[in-house]
Amino acid sequence: MLDNQKELFIVVDKEDNIINYRTRYDCHHDKSLIHRAIGIIIINDKGEILLQKRSIHKDTDPGKYDVAVSGHVAKGESYEDSAQREMMEEIGISAELIFVKKMIVYFPNETEYDAIFRTTHNGPFVISEHEIDEITFATKEDIKKNMFNLTMFARKALGAVGIL
Repeated sequence: MLDNQKELFIVVDKEDNIINYRTRYDCHHDKSLIHRAIGIIIINDKGEILLQKRSIHKDTDPGKYDVAVSGHVAKGESYEDSAQREMMEEIGISAELIFVKKMIVYFPNETEYDAIFRTTHNGPFVISEHEIDEITFATKEDIKKNMFNLTMFARKALGAVGIL
């Protein structure tokens, strides 16, 4: 596992008010610590959805497919600032983002307050080998047919935009 377990996450209440800062490890092992995160859905000109296969070295959902970009909001960042940073770090692009919604997502071991964004982009992409094993564009039909081993977050985010 390569993720910094001491990285500080923003902990919020159910109304998304900041109440504390705790480590990645704490937040990923205590469902009561709601922490801020983002997800970006990228669609190309053909209407296909970009999926990333998470690195096998990730501390959560290693080797599973996720939305194009996902990550945590760092101390002092807004959701959009975080989304732009994560997009550059993970797939090497900058793009105008459209805010979709914020939602609390409950996982077996953690709870996130997620902001979902979407954008259109055809690449090229430069993937972070630390974060991602591969990326691929998939049709809505292939995603709906369960052709990919999706993370729980990907299912929630794609459902939020009507893909699943």
